[in-house]
Amino acid sequence: MRHFKFAIVLIVLISSCNEKHSFEHSSVNFELVELSKGVYGCIHKFGGKAICNVGIIDNGEETLIFDSFLSPSVAQELVDVVEKLGLSPIKYVVNSHSHNDHIRGNQVFSPDIKIISTTRTAELIKEWEPIDIEDEKEYAPQRLAYYDSLYNAYNGDTTAREYLQILMWRPYYETLAESHKVVKTRLPDVFVDNQQNYDGPERRVRIISRGQGHTESDLILYLPDDQILFTGDLVFNACHPYIPHGSIPDWKDWLNFMDSLNINVVVPGHGQLGSKEIITTMRGYILSIENLAAEMHNQGLTIENAEKIEIPDQYKDWWFDRFFLSNLKFAYSKINEK
Repeated sequence: MRHFKFAIVLIVLISSCNEKHSFEHSSVNFELVELSKGVYGCIHKFGGKAICNVGIIDNGEETLIFDSFLSPSVAQELVDVVEKLGLSPIKYVVNSHSHNDHIRGNQVFSPDIKIISTTRTAELIKEWEPIDIEDEKEYAPQRLAYYDSLYNAYNGDTTAREYLQILMWRPYYETLAESHKVVKTRLPDVFVDNQQNYDGPERRVRIISRGQGHTESDLILYLPDDQILFTGDLVFNACHPYIPHGSIPDWKDWLNFMDSLNINVVVPGHGQLGSKEIITTMRGYILSIENLAAEMHNQGLTIENAEKIEIPDQYKDWWFDRFFLSNLKFAYSKINEK
């Protein structure tokens, strides 16, 4: 009987451990995808308020969070997930670049958790966040009201692109309008301007900066043992990237560098998980924008003519299509600067 009772206790303990580590996160904001033992992708859901994709990486003694979402309340879900999964304590949050949807969750992490970025990214956050927040306080409620009206009036096919566009932008402006009541900019305090290793007993972790790309300064996180790459917004999957805050030549250099890495899984800043192929596709998109701008220039067209240029067929179904015109005008302006 004594041995039987011990066996029952052991089974209960094992079951409770398994329940803790096989925790299934249920969220309207993001899908939690296990990429390897201790490595997760948090992939934005349509209609949710995650907005970007985030990574959770446990190196065996400490956990790193790659990007922190736009919404502080959604970032708090990351803290809860790490605890419920039984992962190592969070030690670092990495900001891949300075855009609001990747940094505003910083504030929910305790002061002893360090925020990593490049030096320039921290400067950009400090310079632009107060300005951006004030601007958003004015336009976000207006844009939210517009998308609310579309959402409430819609009675068509809820799988149609028209409806999904509403589900894409409405939560973004809703998050901006609501979070301004609580948002407190937290600046990075650890800087990586080349490469820094955060290795643990379970895996090697590489945080790498190569300067400009999507913005004036970007970071990626690479797991060579797992062959997983977190790219931030240097890679979008089936979404138009936003180019005007960055450098086209440097972005192409970034993509060539990432393509040289040994990778099986790519976690883009926006869009679904992919293979190395989505890096090639991103490079093709940027080259296409460059070529269209060069054709305009060679034909003697002005920047205003960009509005007449149609999105190439292979990119017509991509999300964030509003960025195409801005990208083309930016590429054209750079040609004229030469």
